[in-house]
Amino acid sequence: MTRAYVHTLLPSLFSSMKIASTGEVIGTVQQDRFTTIAGTLGKGPALIPITLSLTSDRGTKKAFKMGVVKDQMFTPLLAFLSIVNTLGSYERQFGAASFVVKGSATVKKYGEVSFEDLFTGEQPSVGAAAYVVAPINFLLRNAIEDVDIEGVKLEIESTEQPRIATVERVWIDSVRPKAGSTVPLKVLLRTYRGEEITRTLPVEIPSNAHGSLQIMVADGSRLAQWESRELQTQPLQTRNLSQMISMLNKARKNNRLYVRLISQEGGGVVKGESLSSLPPSVMAVMESDRNGGSYSPLRSALLGEWELSTEHAVSGSRTLRIDIEQD
Repeated sequence: MTRAYVHTLLPSLFSSMKIASTGEVIGTVQQDRFTTIAGTLGKGPALIPITLSLTSDRGTKKAFKMGVVKDQMFTPLLAFLSIVNTLGSYERQFGAASFVVKGSATVKKYGEVSFEDLFTGEQPSVGAAAYVVAPINFLLRNAIEDVDIEGVKLEIESTEQPRIATVERVWIDSVRPKAGSTVPLKVLLRTYRGEEITRTLPVEIPSNAHGSLQIMVADGSRLAQWESRELQTQPLQTRNLSQMISMLNKARKNNRLYVRLISQEGGGVVKGESLSSLPPSVMAVMESDRNGGSYSPLRSALLGEWELSTEHAVSGSRTLRIDIEQD
């Protein structure tokens, strides 16, 4: 509840209206019903401070400070509207654009939820705002304990060009890499304008690797599909807020390529945990206990995993087969 000053009236037979400006806070609205609005004079509501720094490729930089009410329902909604309206007011709201989002949300007693991703396309402002608000909404609606979000800090860089790239090709120069060696994996990306970008990532081959292996390079969504199908991964069942925040900080990003080194050695999922490259004797024991429902076989084993950061929102996947040379 705030004081207000009515500057003028705009009479109309269809719908009259007032032009007014708000003043200082004088209380808190507690009920908003069809028949009336009720509140208490005095102290204002608790607010979550949001600071937003917006840097444009046109050479301008602006800083914004906002406060949204602490509420399970209104905090995510008002934060989303604040970010979307800020980006829409000072940057391109429709048409090709890109936003690089960095920052954090501070949770009292539990640390920070980090933000770092890229959004591009025809309406990237909606994706950028939803990316920030989604973990806040997830934490506020958790069934474990109440969450106190102390503040949100954001740095957003904008450009009026789409930054999209697809995976064209992956390869290594070595014909038969040796076990225990490190091989440079090369990834060829093609931007939306046809420009070719080559990135190199060192991939370590385990010393006990043998036979034929696969190197898979994929974006986050395709990797999740593969893990669900091949490794039978299940959504993490978090037990406390620390696990929730850790899970949110490990979420896959648009501007990352995920590299996985895979063998065709068998394994199994035991009570929801993936165990790869199991010895034949252990596999035999597990197979005999399949009727208990706590074991299911795996066709692939994960030998290594890496991330490759890019300056584009990448999509696509490629798989490379390599034969390991034994000493």
